[in-house]
Amino acid sequence: MNAHLRTTFEKIIRRAGLAAWPRLFHNLRASCETDLVQHHPIQVVCSWLGNTPAVALRHYLQVRDEDFERALRGVEDSAAPALRNPVRPATALGRREAS
Repeated sequence: MNAHLRTTFEKIIRRAGLAAWPRLFHNLRASCETDLVQHHPIQVVCSWLGNTPAVALRHYLQVRDEDFERALRGVEDSAAPALRNPVRPATALGRREAS
């Protein structure tokens, strides 16, 4: 078995004619966690993925284009139940601004 998963995965991506994202596995995890939190409570998703809500908020959860579109349409009732009552706001966690 090949232990170099990133190298193998990048070869597959290139053969498909695509470009690999920087920080490939981090970006995949962030996308997955963001998608899961749209349908499940954050504590459940964090248990599945092995991190804490603070780590998820600081490093993984993302704002998607769909979130902006929903805000522009003024749709309030489609917000994920887990995000209506967040554990703690990101600013209270000492979140550092992205550089």
